[in-house]
Amino acid sequence: MDEDERYSRQQLIPGWDQLKLDSANVVLVGIGAIGSYVATVLVSSGIGKLTIIDFDTIEVSNLNRQLLFKNEDVGKSKSETAVQRLKEINPNIDIDFFHKKMQDVSVSVFEQADVIIACLDTFIDRRWINSMAVRVKKPLVMGGMFAFLGNAQVIIPHETACFECQPLVPDEELAQACSPFGEERKKERQEIEIEPPLPAVATLSSIIGGIMAQEALKLILELGEKLTNYLFYDGLPNATTIIELKKSKECPACGEMYKLEQIEFVAHPTETVKELRMRLMLTYGLEKPDLMSQGKLLEAESLIDDVMETEKTVIFVLDKNLAQPIKIVLQKSD
Repeated sequence: MDEDERYSRQQLIPGWDQLKLDSANVVLVGIGAIGSYVATVLVSSGIGKLTIIDFDTIEVSNLNRQLLFKNEDVGKSKSETAVQRLKEINPNIDIDFFHKKMQDVSVSVFEQADVIIACLDTFIDRRWINSMAVRVKKPLVMGGMFAFLGNAQVIIPHETACFECQPLVPDEELAQACSPFGEERKKERQEIEIEPPLPAVATLSSIIGGIMAQEALKLILELGEKLTNYLFYDGLPNATTIIELKKSKECPACGEMYKLEQIEFVAHPTETVKELRMRLMLTYGLEKPDLMSQGKLLEAESLIDDVMETEKTVIFVLDKNLAQPIKIVLQKSD
């Protein structure tokens, strides 16, 4: 097939550069409802390389809105099956996949991306991929949906508001997961008190997925204005609202304080590690942090006076909401 003919219509767009697209590398995290539309658009448009990350398997309830899957695919890996379908759409695209959690994928995969796209259904997962994008300094396109409601945002690390900066962190409607998959994920949901499956319709998948794919193409081709504010879409009145976002200096992911080599934090000698951990959780919006010093995890009931051999001690704070530890210089109070 003549590749020039395949892409001839989009190349009529002023400023379109197919060679840029041919050499672009996109990492797509989540190949469910929104992700399947994003992937289809990118592959049809002639993206150079697409890497799909998703550890989910296909369920019957996915079929009403997840574009790439059929009845006979139920029980199969979403990421692997999606690659097979996408290859049928455009066999000339370099497509790779990881049937595993994004947290278990090598950092180098994200470092090699030109754009990261996150089609994730939980608040915790969105926080993690946001921190990874900030860590590797790669543009991130995010989006979500609930029934007839959807949202999208483009994050340019250290230039625009990231997911943690914005005051519009999704409420239960947009933060909860939309489909249970496997005992491991069900256990995770119980631990973080996530409710059962939420309503979803294919029209919103296509609308939000189309917007996200479009933003990714614009980033790669350097066309138009970036969607750096928060786009909210309500399908019932067919209304779109753009809400301005501002970068926060106190942001735990990309704020000014995190550009420093280390952060100073005061602790009282009679305070326990558990109490210190709680203060760190509240200060930096962490989920369940571990504290480490000299390569060893600190015991929850240990006293700060016993942990700190000197007036100042370096500890590392690890949390599943952060793609890399926070380095803190712990200082004893008088």
